[in-house]
Amino acid sequence: MATYGGLRPYIGGNSTGEPVVMAFKIASSESDDLYQGDTIQMEAAGSVTVNNADNAANIVGVLSGVEYTNSDGERVYTNKYTDTIARDDSIAYVYTDPFQLYIIKVGDGSGADSTVTGADVGASADFDTTNAGSSTSGLAGITMEAGGSSIAVTARVRIVGLTNDDGTDALKEAVGNSFTHAIVQLDPATLQLLNAGVA
Repeated sequence: MATYGGLRPYIGGNSTGEPVVMAFKIASSESDDLYQGDTIQMEAAGSVTVNNADNAANIVGVLSGVEYTNSDGERVYTNKYTDTIARDDSIAYVYTDPFQLYIIKVGDGSGADSTVTGADVGASADFDTTNAGSSTSGLAGITMEAGGSSIAVTARVRIVGLTNDDGTDALKEAVGNSFTHAIVQLDPATLQLLNAGVA
């Protein structure tokens, strides 16, 4: 399966419709790869790292891009962090609005494409993390996992709408029709602002 970009901003939850982006420190010598569209978790001392796991909490939002100084001493602005840089000036830019809507491709839990129907709107779902992010495109590899017990009451994202990512209007289609992409919000149970503080 191709890399679809993880969570992609759909419509801003605020009145302007523009995504809210905040800068966070990437810890010196961070060894995890961060890709645009990954969920980002706060760690102790305020630094952030990627965390797309089902049991993740303290999520501050979704990665938009990064800024860091590479091994050649050049300041880099890109959509991925795939180097381990021993510096204190590496920055992650994160969509932080808890009402932000995202589009995400639907997967089957084992890396293949899948679909959801109108019956799934209002439920929650976890991520299919089978496919890694792309160091070429800088895009996340996660999809929304559908099928079986993966559609639940609480999980990683809450499904608020459907699309085929091609202009199809799910509001004008039968509830039982299948769709390849979901419109989602981060599930409140996962968010740092609604959970215990990080010490």
